[in-house]
This record gives sequence, structure tokens and C-alpha cells, in this order.
Amino acid sequence: MKDKAKIGLFFGGKISQHLLLLKKAAKRLGVRLDLLSYNRVCFDSENQKVMIRGSVGEESRLGYEGSMKEVGEYDVLFFRTTGKHWEEVDLVIRAVEENKNKDVVVIDPLVRFGKPSYACKAWQMLKLKEAGIEVPKTVYGSLWYLYEFMKISSDSRQRILSVLTPFGDKPTRMIARGKIVDSESIANMHFPVILKGSGGDRGTRVFKANNLEELGSLVRELRMSEIKEGRRYMLQEYIENDGDYRVLVLGDRVLGVMKRSSQSKAEFRNNFSAGGKVEVADLPENIKKMAVEAARVCGLAIAGVDVAFRNFDMSKPVVWEVNKGPQFKGFMEATGIDVPEEIVKYLVSLKK
Repeated sequence: MKDKAKIGLFFGGKISQHLLLLKKAAKRLGVRLDLLSYNRVCFDSENQKVMIRGSVGEESRLGYEGSMKEVGEYDVLFFRTTGKHWEEVDLVIRAVEENKNKDVVVIDPLVRFGKPSYACKAWQMLKLKEAGIEVPKTVYGSLWYLYEFMKISSDSRQRILSVLTPFGDKPTRMIARGKIVDSESIANMHFPVILKGSGGDRGTRVFKANNLEELGSLVRELRMSEIKEGRRYMLQEYIENDGDYRVLVLGDRVLGVMKRSSQSKAEFRNNFSAGGKVEVADLPENIKKMAVEAARVCGLAIAGVDVAFRNFDMSKPVVWEVNKGPQFKGFMEATGIDVPEEIVKYLVSLKK
């Protein structure tokens, strides 16, 4: 282990079991790892320094001290979650960049980009496709746009395509019901479909619609979250599967692979948190290299890359999504790998 590496781990909300496991792993390895709540980020305009408030009592055992901390005290800053805390993230990054005396390593790289949209699934789909990595067919837009898109598609696709009016000299750009649409997209998107929140909520905002009526019900149910909370959604093709694969990536290597599979006909999600079965697995080297590249393209150094296969064909991999700050309880159960210890070792290895 590199001598006296100091790691600051930022998180939002309550201290979770995953955070405690990381803290305990660091202690076993003799590494200082402080758990830093975004609620403790502060500054004073008079000295213009962004600081991290200390604490006393029970929280001191988790790495807090009674005095203020400067960002420059740390060798590595790990933003395990960002969520609704991009204002605090930007303040901390500003302090890092203004500290000319020390080169603090920031994980994940996308945090330095300073754009919340880069952490969203919609942005991921475009970046992965741009990099030549296959993703599910995806349509992004307002909920009512997504509903209208599938309404056009579901009204007998061949009949619709036969009455579409050519638009200019581009045969795939047509007008239907007064809307410009892509005839190839209509032909490729059909029920069942997946309606997914772009913000990423650890599988809690992923829904399956088997027909237009079910999609309409979901749209009406979720409409308030779109209006009042600013949540955004996208439609994706449903890929039939007997499970998917979670590839855990640390930097430029794969730590391990597990297979996740639903244990209920009523549940299409394979997530461990949704009751899915987990088991140790392996994948061909080219798929694991693809997972590492997918994480890199998405600006993530510590990532859970979810892979499925079209038509159950291992030669047709599809990256469902790339998860920042992945949970690892199920992964540890399946593989026996001490993930918290491996993450701490990786973070220490980054010290300059």
C-alpha cells in the first residue's frame, strides 16, 4: 500500500452498509478513508475557501474530526454518489482545481466534467453508440412523446408505413399524423418495451409495458414526477433473456462477473435488489474488454456494467447501462470477492 494515502469519500443521504464496509476495509488495510457527507461542504466568502465541516461524538469514529478540513488534505477524492448534490460537487472540484500545490485524484473522471447530464442514462446511450458499443434501441423524450411514438408504431406498423408521406428526398424521414418520424425506428420498436428513468435509480424506475394501454397507464402515473420533479424517461426495446451479467470494473481491469436472473415470472428485472438470483460467472475476453471500454467512455473508473445478449447469442452483446458507484452486496455473495477491500486498494493505487 502506498504510504499514508488519504482518501475522502463523498456521499449523499444516510451512511449505508456499503459505506461502512468500505470504511472497515480501509481500516484493515491501514488506510485513512474519511466518509464525507455533502451536507458538510461549506465556504465563507471572506476567505473564499471551500471546506468540509468537522463533527464530534459518534460521527468522529467514521472519520470526522472536530475541526474544518481542506480538500487538499486528501490524495484521492471518491464521489461514490452525486445524485442531487452537483452544487456541492462543483464547489469541491473548484477547490481541487485551485489548489496548485497538490494534484488530487478525482474519481470518477466524469465528476470533473461538471455536468449532471453526463451521469444520466440517456447521455450514456449516445456516448456508447458513438463509441461503437451496442445498446438497446432507445427513444428519448417527454412521456407523452414516447406514448405517441409507440401509438404510431402499434397501429399496425406495416399499414402505417404504407400510408406515410415521403419527406423530401430522404426515404426514411416521413410525416405521420403531422409529426416527423423515422420509419426505420417505428419498424424496430414494438411491444413489449421498457420505460426507464434516465436519472438512474438503482432499478426502481424501470417499467415494462406489454401494450399501449399499459404504457398509457404508466405515462399518466409518472407524469407528475416529470412535471414537478423534472425527471426524464426513455423507451428501450425489451430484450428477452434468461438473465444478464454484471461486470464490475475497476479502472482498466475487470474485478469479476456475476449473472443475475429473475426468480419470478411476474418480475422482469434481474436485479439482486428486486429478488434476482446471483451466481458467479465469466464472459469471453472480448466482452470484458468491451465492459472496460464502456466504463471509460462513460467517464467511470469504478463501475457496474450490465450486459445482455440479443437472441441469447453470445456474439451479440448489448450494454444495458453503466452504473456509477455500484452496489456490491449481491456481487460479493455470488463471487466471494471482497469488493470493499479491492476498491480501497484501487483508490490507494491512484495516489500520485
